[in-house]
Amino acid sequence: MFKFIRSIGHEMRLTAWPDRKQSWHDFWMVIEYTIFFMAFIMLFDWAILGGFNRLIAILLPYVK
Repeated sequence: MFKFIRSIGHEMRLTAWPDRKQSWHDFWMVIEYTIFFMAFIMLFDWAILGGFNRLIAILLPYVK
């Protein structure tokens, strides 16, 4: 068990941790991607909803 814990500590020392500048860069990239995909999904949802509304408006008179 102690050998396993020591090996974890050894691997942690071998890990290349990002510096402050790289962390901020990565943070802003996540924000940018989030905004992009949020807008993409919103536009896709808007297009699908508009299509369904038009389809219902076209087919509704024939239902009666």
